[in-house]
Amino acid sequence: MKRLSYFILTILALTTFFGCEQEDILFTEDMANVGFYGSTASMMEVDKDMKGKDTLTVQVLVTAMLNAPACEVTFDVDNSWYKEIDGFYYEIIDEDTTLVNPAMEGVDFEVLSAKTLTFSEGFGYVPVVVAAIDNNDYDPLGNKTIRLKITGNNQGYDLSSESVMKITIIDDDHPLGWLFGDYTSVVTATANGSLNHSVNIAAVDGEVDKVKIYGMAGSALGPPMADPYFILGSVSEDNGAITIKTEQEWGSWGYGPVKLIAWEDDNGEGEEVGDLIGTIDRTDGVKVTFRQQYTFYITSGGNEGLGIQWAWNDDANPSSPTAVWTKK
Repeated sequence: MKRLSYFILTILALTTFFGCEQEDILFTEDMANVGFYGSTASMMEVDKDMKGKDTLTVQVLVTAMLNAPACEVTFDVDNSWYKEIDGFYYEIIDEDTTLVNPAMEGVDFEVLSAKTLTFSEGFGYVPVVVAAIDNNDYDPLGNKTIRLKITGNNQGYDLSSESVMKITIIDDDHPLGWLFGDYTSVVTATANGSLNHSVNIAAVDGEVDKVKIYGMAGSALGPPMADPYFILGSVSEDNGAITIKTEQEWGSWGYGPVKLIAWEDDNGEGEEVGDLIGTIDRTDGVKVTFRQQYTFYITSGGNEGLGIQWAWNDDANPSSPTAVWTKK
């Protein structure tokens, strides 16, 4: 069995400090501005746990002088960022056309707040509440997008750089919706990794049997749980197993590019194989159990040949669990 010991990368940093004379910058009346507090947010289409996650509150911010007059700010749903062509919607930027999935007001969501906001003190925050509408229909394009846009104010203030709020409505009607979410991975034995780490399973837009898996390389030495660092998996028709093709690769990151390697048994005594298979149990929640040794090989650079987040089992049975993912 091939296993590699822990490795430590040493990074040397040289920091040079330059002294400078501090210059105070005073806020003046002509610097007043209006915008959202932040530029992106997300919400669920429906919250089955009834915890309010299918509504979202975002804040509109007026930055002005302390003695500024009361200010009224208007906003609206922005439908100008996409164009309908033959029944589909596209975003066109510099002649680059991208298929998009805009949410429709009154069909996919409602704005519960008035679209004219009053800032009686002349500055500060006022909340805007948006609620998703559960349509019970699977959308093959996946999640939908709302854009709210500041349209004006009665004081003539400039718009800030965050004058548009992009909100994602997470579709709950995917046939694999029960599988999506955060998991805790418990590994039987490992090297260059963690015995417990987080994994996330998410949808692939337009696909009903494929998933993205984030965090499989562990939190100790693996890449962040964000694009493009995911592994693709396929779910069987009976929802009883997930198959992950080996040799999937990531581009360069902190420790170099990697690819997934798996063996036919739980301790690497057998041959390398093309599929890593996890069995899915939905008896009490969702649990995915792997019974093969696997790791992520670093394929180039100074750490080439090292494996991270090994998973194996040393007992006498060659098909014992190597890792179990339990949905949180």
